[in-house]
Amino acid sequence: MGLTDALFTGTSGLRALGHGMSVIGDNVSNLNTTAFKGARITFSDVMAQSINTAAGTGQLGRGATIQALYQQFTQGAFESTGNPTDMAIAGSGFFMLRNPQTTGGIYYTRDGQFIIDKDGYLVNPQGLRVQGWRIDETTNDITGALTDIRIDRSSPPVKTTKIDMITNLDAREDTRTKTVNIRGHINTTGTYNNSYDFVIRDIDGEYVKLRITLGYDSSKGTWTYTIQDITDIANPVTLAQNTVGTTATQTTITLPNTHEEVTIDWSAVTQDNTTAPSLNIGEKSTGRIETDTTYLTNPLYWTAVTYGTSTWYYRDIDVKDANGNTKTLRLFLQQNGTVWNYYVFQDPTAAPNTTASSPETDPNNGTLLAKGVNYDIDKNGPVKFFLNGTTEKFTWDWDPARINTDGSNDYSYELYEDGTDDPSLSIYEVSDIPSLLNEWNATNDTPIQSTDYTYRSTLFIYDSLGTPHEITIYYNPTTQDNVWEFLVTCDPKEDQRDFLRDEDPMQWYDTATGTRIDIPSGKTFTEAKKGVLMYGRLEFDNQGNVKKFYDTYRLDPNTGALVEVIDENGLPVPSPADGYSSLGADGYPLMIADFLGIDFPYDDRPANSQDQGQARNDLQQIELNFGYYYKDTWRSESVRTTQYATSNATLFYDQNGFGPGALESITVDNEGRITGVYSNGRVIPLWMVGLANFNAPEKLQRVGGNLYRETTHSGPPITGKPGTNGLGTIAPNSLEQSNVDLGEQFVKMIIFQRGFQADSRIITVSDSLLEELINLKR
Repeated sequence: MGLTDALFTGTSGLRALGHGMSVIGDNVSNLNTTAFKGARITFSDVMAQSINTAAGTGQLGRGATIQALYQQFTQGAFESTGNPTDMAIAGSGFFMLRNPQTTGGIYYTRDGQFIIDKDGYLVNPQGLRVQGWRIDETTNDITGALTDIRIDRSSPPVKTTKIDMITNLDAREDTRTKTVNIRGHINTTGTYNNSYDFVIRDIDGEYVKLRITLGYDSSKGTWTYTIQDITDIANPVTLAQNTVGTTATQTTITLPNTHEEVTIDWSAVTQDNTTAPSLNIGEKSTGRIETDTTYLTNPLYWTAVTYGTSTWYYRDIDVKDANGNTKTLRLFLQQNGTVWNYYVFQDPTAAPNTTASSPETDPNNGTLLAKGVNYDIDKNGPVKFFLNGTTEKFTWDWDPARINTDGSNDYSYELYEDGTDDPSLSIYEVSDIPSLLNEWNATNDTPIQSTDYTYRSTLFIYDSLGTPHEITIYYNPTTQDNVWEFLVTCDPKEDQRDFLRDEDPMQWYDTATGTRIDIPSGKTFTEAKKGVLMYGRLEFDNQGNVKKFYDTYRLDPNTGALVEVIDENGLPVPSPADGYSSLGADGYPLMIADFLGIDFPYDDRPANSQDQGQARNDLQQIELNFGYYYKDTWRSESVRTTQYATSNATLFYDQNGFGPGALESITVDNEGRITGVYSNGRVIPLWMVGLANFNAPEKLQRVGGNLYRETTHSGPPITGKPGTNGLGTIAPNSLEQSNVDLGEQFVKMIIFQRGFQADSRIITVSDSLLEELINLKR
């Protein structure tokens, strides 16, 4: 009957509007819920019933029902907070949360009210962990897969790999001067050759052999001179010459490799026609020895001695040290095809004892200074060694391309009673050019005196354990205009490179050629150079800008020997002898330090072998930035070291290492990048918050706690970085408010209330009609 249908129709309206009131109640009650998205309910009519009418078939409605109920994901307003971990999404998207108690359970939320828990995880109030990507500190981009965001409470130490030291070096500083004074007398009759050979040890410690030839015209009171570089004895190079006569008694030459200017002064030379000329430079050290091996088997000059079944040739010679004291050296040579075996001893006590098995085991030979096996002197140059217990370097050369063959410079003594020289031996006086490297002596309480440099600057760097170490760079002008030398040092007490801990530090071994070189006498030298990391020169142009590095060296961490990294032309050395690159990744000269003292067994590895560098990962490689880097050529940066006519000053210094630090605060940017600020000064990008979006977010399942779950109807999540692929950006230090419009809800409440009242009247009236119908029986 229709009256009964009316009752059910009214009931359906009451039911639908009651649900509508529940939706409004939920919306209003969550007015202050963070990031709450208000629901919207819509209604539809129930399938109609067909009835017969006079006009034909008609349809009678059966009431109302709920058509749809879904969240409205419109943007809510932002509330600023003081919590750095609070985040709001400006635009589309959801934060992703994972329940650590389950596997694979991902929840989605717009509520960015996060905190850091006791384990360092970024979580919501229920303890669900926020998902994101770790940021690579080098590339500053995300890396790996989405995972739990965990904030590091501490910052591990980072070893220094680059030093920036930008200075101005005063152009008004006087260049250093070097004068070599020629002394003695010459003969003016032409009977004798007024020539004299000597050696200048340049700023790099390399020998430049020079020959000066003087003439004097007493009638005119004028001098003639020729100064030649005879390092290659067969191809002398004239450095200065005057053949017409001059009253000047000095001239300036430029050394071939280091380009240093040296004044040769012969004003003290006198003329004597009665005796052979006798010239000298007044230096005490006789640091270069040449032997002519064509005399090797001549018993007048070399003595054969047999140890076991091996025949050696030896001779004793006298040299002078830097103090002018005579020292006796015993030299052993043995030819092995095109290569040689050699020994150098000091202060022999007696003739060799042939019952010994080798020169080294013979105590009569004295103190071993150096030895070599299968040594190619043509390839490797003169043999180097040091006088016992000193840093005074000597060289011994027997390559015919570099030596005199007449013994004309054997000035330390005369072998024969008639005064003639030994034709198989030449010994040269050596004049040193002072340098910062030569002046540094770590065995002194103060390794370098303040009078030895013009300016210094200091900063701290860090090793891989976070321990700070003081680095000092010294500067001094050279003998060449617009060229400064620099010396980079650390505290000698903190230097732990391998050569400083070896009993015999200066050792080389090449398995490819079977060559071995040992210089036990180098231990004193390496101890003196403890703390030296790099030494070189900077050349400036006339505008005060650096043109290039050149003649730049570091110490081999294994042997302590000088290793050239930038040559005399300013070009990086392709394969430095220590097996490391000349330049770092950024194009700056590379120096090698060791503050940890971790040993790896690489003493017997050949230089430049591939596995040698891998075995030295304990060493700290540091680039030195003066504002100039090499990329096909030397290029300047906007901030760079200069030479202007103003006071020496450090304009800027920095380094990229850090000690350990604790987390002080975090910040979040609008790209969702979480950055940690640590007590050691580091500001590290740590994480990027991940966002997800859905094709039908209205179909997500609400699970309470401002959380949603993925459903079949919502579709799978589309993840990405904030601000990309249609995802919103992050509003840091903010929370999204509820998007519920209270006025709108009140209007709907009134409408629903009136509808409910009307529906209730339908039921009341239908009840009255039914009552009348029942009363018909009476």
